[in-house]
Amino acid sequence: MSLPDGAFPRVNAAMIHSGEYVNCIASVVGMPVSFDGESAIDFECVDGGRVQVIVSPEFLFVPGKVMEIMGAVQEDRSVQYFISRELGEGFDFANYNQLITKVLTNPKYNDLFGLQV
Repeated sequence: MSLPDGAFPRVNAAMIHSGEYVNCIASVVGMPVSFDGESAIDFECVDGGRVQVIVSPEFLFVPGKVMEIMGAVQEDRSVQYFISRELGEGFDFANYNQLITKVLTNPKYNDLFGLQV
């Protein structure tokens, strides 16, 4: 996959589990569900699937907050956390999931988003 510098794919759980994004930096949106207290959170993505996000023990776990997490997709399909941001109230998971599965992955729109898939 070829992307311009600073461009990262926006993915959901199914896309991560497909293996296509292993060893890529990616953006995933969803909500933290649980934290093991040490190094991993269970993260529910916009498609309803879950991924494990590897974090440091200092990670501020706030269940139910909608977040975007940037990180590296690992061989085991977990995401190594780099940085995150809260997305606020009323975030529409279904619309966002359609955006990443039907628009951003469609070659028809490559010129609009500067993508070369």
